Amino acid sequence: MYIEDEGFSNAYKKMCLYLLENGEKSCPRNMDTQEVEGAMIKVKNPRSRIINHELRNVAISFAIGEWLWHMEGRDDLKMIQYYAPSYYKYSDDGKTLNGAYGPRIKKSLTKIVEILKKDPDSRRTVVPIYGKEDAGLDSNDIPCTIGFQFLIRNNKLDMIVNMRSNDIFLGFPYDVFNFTMWQEYVSCKLNIEIGTYTHIVNSLHFYEKDREKIIRASLLEEVKENEMEEMPKEDLEKQLSLLYEIEEKIRNKQEYDVSKQNDYFSKITKELEKYNNKIRMR
Repeated sequence: MYIEDEGFSNAYKKMCLYLLENGEKSCPRNMDTQEVEGAMIKVKNPRSRIINHELRNVAISFAIGEWLWHMEGRDDLKMIQYYAPSYYKYSDDGKTLNGAYGPRIKKSLTKIVEILKKDPDSRRTVVPIYGKEDAGLDSNDIPCTIGFQFLIRNNKLDMIVNMRSNDIFLGFPYDVFNFTMWQEYVSCKLNIEIGTYTHIVNSLHFYEKDREKIIRASLLEEVKENEMEEMPKEDLEKQLSLLYEIEEKIRNKQEYDVSKQNDYFSKITKELEKYNNKIRMR
């Protein structure tokens, strides 16, 4: 399976259709799925990362919260459970998530940027996520992502992600948001434009309970891609540090100051505020 498109929303429709027409039955952990092996999706505009479908709209607050959780290199249940209460089911000890990507990515990312600055054509810029310690591990949270690679080609930063498993309905929309935000972050650190995004999945699937939703998604007309603004390079680390601080204060219902935020990160803060207000009204 190979699908290429300008943006993720229209690629998603094609993916759903292909999976319905060509998928085969599989039943891991006694759960019925329909699966395609060796799927490959390439998107030319990674900033179209927010899938724009009436049947699968991305919860922006969770997408942002998960991205920040990873960016900070965290693995604690407390923060991510604020955005996704069901995450407690995946914790082995009630405190942390074994498969959290953040600590695994943080180990490699600084070195990756340094390599690309010295050798822009390097092919050694791989960030491993699934590790040897995960093989055969009895855990509720095993990473679905094997790892990813950055390549500078045509003076743009391309990203290739390799996954052992991906649920097209539940996981895929949030994975592409998360990884393309990492891609743009690294492009800012390198001061180059963002390139293409390629997503390779060993097992692309959906669960039978979601079949009707996948059918309806496959029948949708082409939609207008929902493109995010360009991430600003100026004062990026300062702006991110400020956002981490503000996010924590919003989550803990403390006062915070947004006066030093630029427009890009101010919009992200507003999405976090909307979610916090929604929680308070429950």
